[in-house]
Amino acid sequence: MVNRELVLLYWQIGQAILQHQAKEGWGAKVIGRLAEDFRREFPDMKGLSRANLFYMRAFAEAYPDKGIIQQLVGQLPWGHNVVILTKLKDPALRVWYARACIEHGWSRAALEVQIETRLHERTGRPITNFSRTLAAPQSELAQ
Repeated sequence: MVNRELVLLYWQIGQAILQHQAKEGWGAKVIGRLAEDFRREFPDMKGLSRANLFYMRAFAEAYPDKGIIQQLVGQLPWGHNVVILTKLKDPALRVWYARACIEHGWSRAALEVQIETRLHERTGRPITNFSRTLAAPQSELAQ
């Protein structure tokens, strides 16, 4: 529950950044100013760095619908969301890996390995040696 609230807070901050940038323009250094304001107002609070604010902005841009935060990605730790966000550009793949991560309880390192080895392309396909052991017409039929 706490994790979902943190992810939702980060999404809301990202939405606010997007709105300010739309009004003031990208060159207005909204994120830099906001990071300074946060550092001054909340000196002991972690997670409000300039770099993390860029992730929050990207997160809000990638998931404009608040519903997906509450139903899916809010169940993942922030670090997992950052991995999915930075390593995957396709929205459908982001959802696929988020669901798989929840289902299998992957650590962040395991999630990275699954993305790098393109698990989504291998899932549902039997692992065989037909293509190596049978001639072309038979191996295609066996597959």
